[in-house]
Amino acid sequence: MRSLLTTLITLLLTIPVFSVELFRYRGAGKDGGTIEYIFETDEPELPKTITDEKATEIGADFVTTFYHIQIGPLETQEYKTSPIPFWLVCFSDTTKGPIRQMFFAVVLPDGKTIVPRIGLDP
Repeated sequence: MRSLLTTLITLLLTIPVFSVELFRYRGAGKDGGTIEYIFETDEPELPKTITDEKATEIGADFVTTFYHIQIGPLETQEYKTSPIPFWLVCFSDTTKGPIRQMFFAVVLPDGKTIVPRIGLDP
């Protein structure tokens, strides 16, 4: 019985987990270069349990803490249904003048946020 359980666990660990890319964008790096933010998840399609307003609130909290900025106004919010449902929430950095950059958050239908993978441009 124990060897059967060990074999089953081993097989489950060898099954690849497939991530799906939800959104990607390039932002300004602190050194003057660019940073690529890749939002991807291996979450299955989730039921929508939060409102649009709550998604905006969660997105604002994420942008403030992840990017370490004081956000400007909400620029756009879109509920996308493909490849899996999610909100794409965008804020600007206009608190200190004209827009220099946009900041994005990806919020899943259950309120979880996706922390992007960061890729540096060569």
